[in-house]
Amino acid sequence: MSQPEAGRLHGAGSAGEGPAARAAPRPPAADLPVDVQAVGALQGFWLPEPGISLEHCVWRLGAQPLGEGWDNVLWPVGEADGTTLVARVVRRRSARPLLAREVTVLRHLAARSDQLAMRVPAPLATAKDALLIPWLPGITAAEADSAGRIRAGEQLARMLAQVHSSEVPLMERSTVRGVPLSTRAHAFAEDLERAELPPRCEAHAVDRWERGLAARAWTGEDLLLHGDPHPGNVVVDDAAEGNRVVAALIDWGDTTAGDPASDLGALLLHGLGAAPLETYRASASWEGIEVDEIWGPLVARAHAWATRMALSLTGAYPSNHPLGQVAGRLLRG
Repeated sequence: MSQPEAGRLHGAGSAGEGPAARAAPRPPAADLPVDVQAVGALQGFWLPEPGISLEHCVWRLGAQPLGEGWDNVLWPVGEADGTTLVARVVRRRSARPLLAREVTVLRHLAARSDQLAMRVPAPLATAKDALLIPWLPGITAAEADSAGRIRAGEQLARMLAQVHSSEVPLMERSTVRGVPLSTRAHAFAEDLERAELPPRCEAHAVDRWERGLAARAWTGEDLLLHGDPHPGNVVVDDAAEGNRVVAALIDWGDTTAGDPASDLGALLLHGLGAAPLETYRASASWEGIEVDEIWGPLVARAHAWATRMALSLTGAYPSNHPLGQVAGRLLRG
């Protein structure tokens, strides 16, 4: 499971900074070290996206990154029209394909960004191992109060319906998202053993997993997926428009095409029961969504994916971390 966007639940100076955020696990060592000199050198090599001009940008390189995640560093490099600009720079060679997929899908969505239920990072320019995007301020849905999580979950359900119902761009596929559940059985067993759940919770987790495995496999067309829309990759900003949550869906490095059950499993991690799934079904337009014989097995697989993801989060985060709390709520349910 990929970790949340750098600068959210990881790293000093992030929107999620606090006791729980400081308890986050340390990312693996970088084999593409990112420092102020390397990021500063990008300024002369940015290639703007079509229709984007960088002439009005005020370049002001930050002394420190906004945060560092498993695969990327987010470094402030300037501003444009009052918005902070950040360089999303790859820190591990293995993450280069993830950034390439992310750029592909963000370009694909940019043409219809004003129609989407949530904001997404807008690609402004690219350079070697780097993407220039506006900083989307706020806290993660994992850190929001229950009302904020509910509103963000509703928006996410509509957003996933739109993404899944759109054309799939040509890109490399993920080996861990949108795939048959059976291919993740070994990982499930390992995470279940490490989790050391109370007997009742373990039995519940195994039951949901086995029901998903027994459900009819996905036989439809591969759908466009975000890949990892868990509560750490949804950013909410309560202050933007009064009390209405304005949400953004970030960290598209795991984007792929395949069975939508894995995305819907992450939707269930938002802890809102069956309501978001019904919102999703009412909003999606992919072929077969209205057929109960397709929908029922999809829901069973989604619950299995949610359990699998919660176990993964439990192994990665302490119980007092926002994502550890997300996992605990689902596994106790």
